Amino acid sequence: MQSYWERETLRHFDLIIVGGGIVGLSTGLFYAESHPNARIAILERGFFPEGASTKNAGFACFGSIAELEHDLEHLGAERTVELVLKRFSGLQLLRQTFGDQEIDYREVGGYELCFEAPDLERINFFNNLLEPSLGQRPYSVIENGDFGFSDRVKFMIKNTLEGTIDTGKMMGVLQRKVGLLGVQTFTQSAVTKIEDRDRGKIVRVETASGPIELLAQQVALCTNAFSKDFLPEADVQPGRGMVLVTKPNPAFDWEGSFHYHDGYHYFRTVDGRLLLGGGRQLDREGEATTEAGINDSIKAQLLADIKSFIAPNIAFEVDLCWSGTMAFGADKNPIVQRIDDCTVAGIRLGGMGVAIGMGVGKELTGLLS
Repeated sequence: MQSYWERETLRHFDLIIVGGGIVGLSTGLFYAESHPNARIAILERGFFPEGASTKNAGFACFGSIAELEHDLEHLGAERTVELVLKRFSGLQLLRQTFGDQEIDYREVGGYELCFEAPDLERINFFNNLLEPSLGQRPYSVIENGDFGFSDRVKFMIKNTLEGTIDTGKMMGVLQRKVGLLGVQTFTQSAVTKIEDRDRGKIVRVETASGPIELLAQQVALCTNAFSKDFLPEADVQPGRGMVLVTKPNPAFDWEGSFHYHDGYHYFRTVDGRLLLGGGRQLDREGEATTEAGINDSIKAQLLADIKSFIAPNIAFEVDLCWSGTMAFGADKNPIVQRIDDCTVAGIRLGGMGVAIGMGVGKELTGLLS
């Protein structure tokens, strides 16, 4: 039962953002900065964001050679460059907004593991393609160095402009920033339905104390993998990604962000631990889900990779396993568009949410304004 104050004032908002991940928080941040008197609410179904925003591996990357080959095939050269620049610009926006220290950004390089000799002509092709936009030739070939990988790894292709972040620090500073700007965040508040009303929307929410109806002049859908609940015709397919982290071991003291198998697998070290994730291509049908969980066959393959070539002579023990759900479509371009007079959507981040999420939030703010 609502009080008079709740009914007449506290349930009314200028903007309701559905989804409390990177895009939702960034949208709240930029909208609040440009509309300081607006009442803004962010609604998140979980206690922590239920997508991948607090569950990713902390890679500040925009594309290995193998990943860009796929983008080139689906998008063509011009749109591939546009997508890379969008990712790269998103990373710069993230760094400039908070500072490298706040998010523990380290430009340690991105390394693509090669199990056979790389194609130097293709590397030159992508350097030539991206140099006019990035101002640098990011890719170079290096030999299997001092990381302790087995001799199965013949070479690595290094991207000098990639790095790592601390995902927890990044999300923590985002949450604090929007709070200081007066944005209200409601967790464990699952939006069940959005309906039209005069001059706005009715947002129906299921909470621990029961259902409630909120009223908004505008709604921003920042729901990524969960977007089919509100946009059933959208080209959005969920893709669950598993991550595991070992217990600390002094041998895990090297830096870098590493990819293999066309970017589907990735690993790094953090706090003296090995963090390894990915592998959804091993069971595409099974991993096309928004349900949290661990796929035992994928976990077994990741563990085998550690023993086989990542850390073949290092004893390790798994400490934690978790999963986060991303969103994909026909290509890796995000969907940023107006749905109707009162609704916008920023969804389908293509597994590059750290790189592109803040930029999508800023673009959404432009649509809302």
